[in-house]
Amino acid sequence: MPKSDEQATNEGTRRAGSPEKVYMVSKVESAGEFPGRVRGGVIENSKPSLSPPSEPYHAAREPARTGIPAKNFIKDVLGRAAYATGLYAQQFRSKMVLTAFHRVNDWMAEDGITSSSARFEEFCRFFAEHFRVVPLSEQVAGCRAGRGMGGTLSISFDDGYVDNFEVAAPILRKLGLPATFFVATAFIGTDYAPPWDQKLSRRPGWMSWDQVRSLREQGFEIGAHTDNHVDLGQADADVIRAELAICREKLTRELGVTPTLFAYPFGGRSNISPASLELVRKAGFECCLSACGGVNPPVADPFHLNRINVNEWFATPHQLGFELVMRRV
Repeated sequence: MPKSDEQATNEGTRRAGSPEKVYMVSKVESAGEFPGRVRGGVIENSKPSLSPPSEPYHAAREPARTGIPAKNFIKDVLGRAAYATGLYAQQFRSKMVLTAFHRVNDWMAEDGITSSSARFEEFCRFFAEHFRVVPLSEQVAGCRAGRGMGGTLSISFDDGYVDNFEVAAPILRKLGLPATFFVATAFIGTDYAPPWDQKLSRRPGWMSWDQVRSLREQGFEIGAHTDNHVDLGQADADVIRAELAICREKLTRELGVTPTLFAYPFGGRSNISPASLELVRKAGFECCLSACGGVNPPVADPFHLNRINVNEWFATPHQLGFELVMRRV
């Protein structure tokens, strides 16, 4: 399974209308304009027909998709077979799953950090049928209390793209699903283009603070993602302390509540160190999430939570289901 975040290259420092120098690395190759280089078996030009929100996602009602790479297609078919034999119910109850998304829109080509609205909704329906979808904070609280969270799944978003508010949130509300939005606070309300977006002729924008506040008022959780989206595996201790403190202070000031949830930028194993993880603890956060794959046992260390970047690796929900059953995620 590719882990592009871990293979990212250092982009040095930046200056802009947002805060000072930080250590940036390139995200997944930004494929908004390069559909031939899409990762994770992305389906092109496919808009599945979905049942109404009141009906669950059923494999029997959805034909296996075509137009995806053969390997992913086979896994999709095998996943449907696993569902039909009851393996999903048997296997998923022992897993605590955390999922990650970044962008959800219909004007960019799908890539490792971009999903169409239809595909995002398809995954959400799958999550709702096969897991108990809960707020991330409930999973963290369960782990802290030693309470088993097997069979639960949480949905989260990284960075703070405006389509999270405009496209993803309405889908989540329609389906009655909770989610957590991790924002890089220096990006909010700016037109800054991070390295992974700079090749795009049309750049996706960031949410405003009013939109972030609205998400919280709608019942969604807001988490911290540092101020400038720094690589915690590269930055020195003083930079990390400042990034965590500034991000936390901004969120507290703008939302009126102190954030306790944290996901580190880029999400790869090499993008955080034991020393920086300890700084996250000392900053007052109650968890630390990766984004490089893996599921979690029913009770896990909240500061070592594995999270699956759905778009980078999975073309269909049943491909994900197959990988979960086979314990390959």
